Amino acid sequence: MLHLVPPTQGPTSQDPSLVPARRPDIEAARLAALEAYGILDTVAEPAFDRITEMAADLFNAPIALLGFTGHSNVFFKSHHGLTASHAPRGADPSQPALAPWIRSEFRQGFHVEVPLYSSDGYEIGMLCVIDRRPRRIEEPQVRRLRALGGVVTDLLAQRLAARRALAQAEITTSEVDHRAMNSLQFVASLLQLQSRASNSPEVTQQLRAAANRVLAVARVHRTFSTQETAGRVPIVAHLRRLCEELSTSVGSEIKLEGADEVDVPKEQVLPIGLIVNELATNARKHAGDPITITFHGLAEGAYELCVLDEGPGLPAGFDVAAPSGLGLGMKVVNALVGQLQGRLTAYANPVGRGSCFKVTFPVG
Repeated sequence: MLHLVPPTQGPTSQDPSLVPARRPDIEAARLAALEAYGILDTVAEPAFDRITEMAADLFNAPIALLGFTGHSNVFFKSHHGLTASHAPRGADPSQPALAPWIRSEFRQGFHVEVPLYSSDGYEIGMLCVIDRRPRRIEEPQVRRLRALGGVVTDLLAQRLAARRALAQAEITTSEVDHRAMNSLQFVASLLQLQSRASNSPEVTQQLRAAANRVLAVARVHRTFSTQETAGRVPIVAHLRRLCEELSTSVGSEIKLEGADEVDVPKEQVLPIGLIVNELATNARKHAGDPITITFHGLAEGAYELCVLDEGPGLPAGFDVAAPSGLGLGMKVVNALVGQLQGRLTAYANPVGRGSCFKVTFPVG
């Protein structure tokens, strides 16, 4: 269907009593169909701009618009030859949505448009060409404008399919994360039960440590499943939750202090969280309360993570990089620091009592 808007002398007004009422149910369904494309009030896209440029060239006209009809105005996704990005929507549903605006703005000018329909048949927008002077059109031009409208419809169909695929992928990812977290918690529970059944204090300790490590991984999965930021995670917020949960699990207060928030890639969250888990657990075992975590930004995109205690301090000759003589926990920490392409050091706590384990690493 082709809309031709006849020229008028200046702005027009209508008696509201003569305007056919929009059926609320149909209008709501039409707006819902438009909303599904996620196109209202979005930035310009080259594919749509090329279409309006071709439409203007087809009629040798200065203006071509690709618009989508919202609740109260028409949003111009592409506006070749015009700076306006919106126009008021006409109130008469029996007329094209842009008709009153075009009559007001262009008066004796020329206007031709083809409507755009959603996949379920609702009229959601238009592709139109405008000139400020009267024009004659040929049938081949109309056919080509309809063809360009078909290209827009195809692009919209691709857009809708991509949005639906993304939504389904997010649901699937959430379900996978939820099941993974439940499975990890189940494994941790089995390890805890097994530790209670053991008659060997050493085995009991190792099983509890293993359960704690599994729970640390589960905490990261929970963070991923609730994070909305694609690809990156606010690490300080994650560390704050981790410290709260660790405080409960180990029976000690683990405080996060002096932390500078930064979004880190998701692939860095797991090693950072596990490093804190290992170092805080070791500090609780060997030094007791209090345990403090700090996180600071350094120069050139590097960051510093510290775990401090006020216990008896490091044993004589302690070396965090020693190839042998370290416990499993420190070996795990060294491996995780390697994943971050960072550096691990240990020295006396600056407060004068206890120790400080510091990890410096770049944030991608």
